[in-house]
Amino acid sequence: MDGGGWANSSLDDVRPYTVTGGRTRPRHELQLTSCLITRPAGPGTPYPSPEGEALLLHCSGSPRSVAELAALSHQPVQVVKILIGDLLDVDALARANPDSAGAGPDVHVLEALLHGLRTRL
Repeated sequence: MDGGGWANSSLDDVRPYTVTGGRTRPRHELQLTSCLITRPAGPGTPYPSPEGEALLLHCSGSPRSVAELAALSHQPVQVVKILIGDLLDVDALARANPDSAGAGPDVHVLEALLHGLRTRL
């Protein structure tokens, strides 16, 4: 062992638990396709954790989905959802697709699409 701290393979199971402060469930309902974007920091905005700061950097400039953020941060999706929830709570992140958050597919649009595909074949 080289004493690499978090890089030590014996600590792989501990890291996500410590990143979330022991929390295992997010406070916000987020889908893998939920997109988020960084909001301007207001006065008194708490300084995020290093992992939260990395998420903010990934979301600055263009919206990113939860799945993309998990891949970019090399963290499990559940961990990223908890961290995103923390950033949503302090208004550091905003949903880029708030109208579709939690909404299902529009049945009429899907039926029209299916009809159009059938008539072209």
